[in-house]
Amino acid sequence: MKNSKNEDATLVVRSMTVGQLADKIDVPSGEIILCLLRKGVVCGKNQALSEDLVAELARHYEFDTVVPQVEQEDGVSSVTVSEGKENRAPVVVVVGHVDHGKTTLLDYIRRTRVALREKGGITQHLGSYKVTTPQGEVVFLDTPGHEAFSLMRLRGVRVADIVVLIVAADDGVMPQTVEAINFAKEVGVPIVVAINKVDRVEPARLEEIKTQLSKYDLLVEDWGGEVICVPISAKEGTGVDKLLEMIGLQSELLELKTSKSGPAVGYILESKIERGRGSVATIILQSGSAKIGDYFIAGAVVGRINSIIDSNGCKLNVLEPINPAQVAGFTSLPQAGDRFSVVSFDEYKKVRSGKVVARIVGAPVSSGASVEDSIKVLVKADTNSSKEAIVSAIDKLSKSEKKNVVVVFSGVGAITESDVDLASTVKALVYGFGVKPELHVQALAKKLGVVVSSFYVIYHLLDDIKKLIEASREPEKIEKKVGEATVLKVFKIKGSVIAGCYVNSGKIVKGGKIVVLRGKNKVAEGTIKTLQKERRAAKEVATGFECGFVAPGVDDVQVDDRVECFIEEIKNK
Repeated sequence: MKNSKNEDATLVVRSMTVGQLADKIDVPSGEIILCLLRKGVVCGKNQALSEDLVAELARHYEFDTVVPQVEQEDGVSSVTVSEGKENRAPVVVVVGHVDHGKTTLLDYIRRTRVALREKGGITQHLGSYKVTTPQGEVVFLDTPGHEAFSLMRLRGVRVADIVVLIVAADDGVMPQTVEAINFAKEVGVPIVVAINKVDRVEPARLEEIKTQLSKYDLLVEDWGGEVICVPISAKEGTGVDKLLEMIGLQSELLELKTSKSGPAVGYILESKIERGRGSVATIILQSGSAKIGDYFIAGAVVGRINSIIDSNGCKLNVLEPINPAQVAGFTSLPQAGDRFSVVSFDEYKKVRSGKVVARIVGAPVSSGASVEDSIKVLVKADTNSSKEAIVSAIDKLSKSEKKNVVVVFSGVGAITESDVDLASTVKALVYGFGVKPELHVQALAKKLGVVVSSFYVIYHLLDDIKKLIEASREPEKIEKKVGEATVLKVFKIKGSVIAGCYVNSGKIVKGGKIVVLRGKNKVAEGTIKTLQKERRAAKEVATGFECGFVAPGVDDVQVDDRVECFIEEIKNK
């Protein structure tokens, strides 16, 4: 039933705050916030809502909606009610297992050398590129394949219209392949499969890959299913044109639309601190346009745009939808995955003065593990997503290795003197990922005895921590039987019991543990304190010789008792 006060009301769909929407549809803002919570969206009264969310809420409260379009009449702006939509480029995320050729494919498409610039040949950041193909413009998102970057891959899938799943023909379906399939199904994004490295295998191998895919409900078209599958060689370029054609076809079927008018709404893809620009973020707008000087909200962070640089390194004055670009002007570092919305100055002031819990560049990390008897590390990374991935990977490593590795602090940006001071205070090691300390910071670290290590490949960083874990472990010891003897005589001198024995096999060793057996029963045990051979001190006595020993606590010894001697050895791995 329609709102009684607005029986025939029509809502013009624009990005607006929860409070503004509440006023327009005459519904308490608290009720709207609860409605959004049920949909999994957490926000406050001053949170900006996207056009899509505004339209969805309007439909929920049974309001008719129209979309505004800005038109120019004799140089004067006026708002008219219109569909205001136009075709847009698809956003395509390329996912798959590590080293299956995701970046090499984009490298071929873009005719650049990005793959060669990636440390270790693997992608460790979410890259975004707008490229022109024979089928039109396409925005590609490249994601890392290493298991530590799971959250980054999920964010990429959530932003995308189409998922290109890369499967290496020589490897087949691997753990991160399965994860990517599950992410795409969870979000409801269509999948296009690209079987890569076909130049390395026999044609029959492709059928095996299709069989593997079918186990995850991906039935390809030539097997009677609906999933597009294209064999390619990203290195040679074989089949790439066919893949682009299929992406274009899928895009047409989706009928993708956007509007350049109205306040900009989009997502944060990545964030980092850049010298001379401060906190910057890579964003992609879903609708509307953002220009230099606009005020914005991104999650709990606010700011004003002071520069825009697109994926080709060109400076822009206006950013339009579906064109990934790096924006500067954030008051602090936003989180990847946050919603980005251009707002009015009044809204900006309200949020800023409200001091919504601000996300700081670096934050202490609590893993729930005890700091005592643990390896303490401080992590600094080049981007926020990298920091998240590394902290998560360290936590996972700590659990799998059953050794507390506590991240006492994590942050984004260069390793500073304050980082070294903190590490010195809490006795932590400093790890840099994609960042290095400057010379004066290195000097301070050396003076304070703080170990600072920088890495550019996540495998290497985690391997280093594994070595620390291994070095910190107490070696596992086992008891090894080294000899047997028979008791010939028993003496008591000055309160001590001396057992005179004949060594039947192996050897009896000073410091070794002995067990005294009478028949099948153990009657005493202890550790040899003194050992003699022919009335002289000895470290060990071998087979065929007589000896005497004293072992405190071993008092019940009789002639003909059997003595077994054991020593501790470090267990071989």
